[in-house]
Amino acid sequence: MSMTLAEIHRKGWDALVRELGYSGAIKFILFYENGEGDYVKEREEIFRDMTGRKIFQEIKRIKEDFHLEK
Repeated sequence: MSMTLAEIHRKGWDALVRELGYSGAIKFILFYENGEGDYVKEREEIFRDMTGRKIFQEIKRIKEDFHLEK
């Protein structure tokens, strides 16, 4: 049975929602969104004044703010 791309998209979305709920499905999809720009070039400016410890603390704070840590 051959499916169209629209059918594959719909069945995939339905499976994600069924297994993860709407919120979890959206979070999952966001992992695969294409970004813009050249991160390799931009990261030097983004993290120029940050130590590894500061970056780690920021990641931890963001995870806590979005309830991503248990």
